[in-house]
Amino acid sequence: MAHPSIVIVPGAWHQPAHYQSLVDELAKVDYDAEAVSLPSLNSSPPHASWDQDAQAVRQVIMNKLDAGNDVIVIAHSFGGIAMSEGAKGLGKKDRDAQGLKGGIIKLVYMCAMALPEGQTHIGQLVPQTPEEEEMERQRQEMEAKLGGLDVTPDGAIALPKDLIHLVFYNRCDQKDIDRAVELLGTFPMGPMGVPATYTAYREIPSTYIVCKNDQALREPFQRRMIAQGQGCFEVEECEEGHSPFMSNPGFVVDCLRRAAGEKV
Repeated sequence: MAHPSIVIVPGAWHQPAHYQSLVDELAKVDYDAEAVSLPSLNSSPPHASWDQDAQAVRQVIMNKLDAGNDVIVIAHSFGGIAMSEGAKGLGKKDRDAQGLKGGIIKLVYMCAMALPEGQTHIGQLVPQTPEEEEMERQRQEMEAKLGGLDVTPDGAIALPKDLIHLVFYNRCDQKDIDRAVELLGTFPMGPMGVPATYTAYREIPSTYIVCKNDQALREPFQRRMIAQGQGCFEVEECEEGHSPFMSNPGFVVDCLRRAAGEKV
């Protein structure tokens, strides 16, 4: 039986090339994988919403489904929103009910935004516990010390390339960090304030990969999103930072193989 195709949804500021090592590792175990190019990346003028990103994700998924394949979609960070929106109506159960071949058998949120309908990226990150408030205080303190984010003249966010590795790429090898930093683009603020319209993980079986040493989306915030799912998520855990696809792609491959039904 053929393996499902893997569709990878990048996080903000990231492009498909960031995920090439994951694509390569998946190929070694006979999984076809493709990362999506998000239109919001380097958009000028900056996009006001995530809608074009969701459409791009949906198109890549549809290409796989039209070929008769089942699909697993894995999203990184902010990409969880575009994944969820792009997956609407494409779950295996819904497709089978319509007599259509192929469907999404699993969504995988890799330290990603798993939002309930009506929530925004920014809203989800508002601290709700003393622990989260302390983490937010530390984040603001670090931002003040490091100089914060750069905003381009047209309003897109450009990351400080000399410092962002501390947040995004802890636990990664230096050669991978250097390449990843050079690949980063600009990303608009607008999509981060647009509410989700679809709670995908309630309709399509989902896995959440918790990254315990994530410095961008800290573990308590990941755990809160899992709790919001009220039992919808299977949970995988690792000691990685915000980019396990770089620091430990083998672990992510095993998560995806388990999502596909393999016993690894």
